[in-house]
Amino acid sequence: MVIALIIFFVVLLGIYAVFVEPWLPPKITRHKVVVSPDALGQKPLRVVVLTDLHACWPWMRPERIKRIVERANSLEPDLITLLGDFHTAMHPPFAKPLIAAADWAQPMERLKAPLGVFGVLGNHDWLEGGEEAREALEASGVIVLKNKAQRVSTRGNSHVWIIGLDDQYGEACQLHGKGRRDDLEVALSQVEDDMAPRILLAHEPDIFLDAKKSVDLTLSGHTHGGQVRLPFIGALTIPSRLDRKYAKGAFEENRSTLIVSSGLGCSGLPIRLMCPPELLLIEIYA
Repeated sequence: MVIALIIFFVVLLGIYAVFVEPWLPPKITRHKVVVSPDALGQKPLRVVVLTDLHACWPWMRPERIKRIVERANSLEPDLITLLGDFHTAMHPPFAKPLIAAADWAQPMERLKAPLGVFGVLGNHDWLEGGEEAREALEASGVIVLKNKAQRVSTRGNSHVWIIGLDDQYGEACQLHGKGRRDDLEVALSQVEDDMAPRILLAHEPDIFLDAKKSVDLTLSGHTHGGQVRLPFIGALTIPSRLDRKYAKGAFEENRSTLIVSSGLGCSGLPIRLMCPPELLLIEIYA
């Protein structure tokens, strides 16, 4: 009897992890980042983060992406960031890739933010599309930053630096492998030596160990929060040389903050357990 109940519970859990949680509307996870304590009485810079769509049929179809875009717009952000892995990371029989990058990129045209929509590419974008992904995003009005920094005016004479880092994996899709495309030094060399906040967009969080000396905030995805999390244990495994330390959430070191999103889609298998899809809303006081 006990064994039968355990089997029944495991089956129910599996059904939920495959057919319920991956399909949930994204929850909104809010973070507050204080760059300058003097700014706490002022209106913060509102940044929405979308990452790891892994567009495919049936899990992340264009119709669902449109709903996610509408949810992001409803948060009334000043700025929107896209952190990569737009292409699918699952293959038959679990999923079917969309025919073209334009299929998932076109809904991005609807993103609304007065200060702009900025993006970087992830390891799966290069593995499964590369320049096609970049071109599709730019055709939809997204500013794609490849080891590049851009000055963004906010209010009055204020501004922030948005720094976009390219993929850290390399040609074989292995962490920091041969042919890696990121160059933090080149990206930072384009930032003026002023007191303006520096926000780094990096698909993989690993770069935080090097970047925390030079930026105020690093925004990352890639980890999916582990995709499957267990009580008292957390993520079972994380595709990062940092292991499970920075699986998801906010971390502060050396007066610099890293925020890792658990993302929106699935990788490998269409499973999410105790790690639902999420959008980040970050309020920055600077």
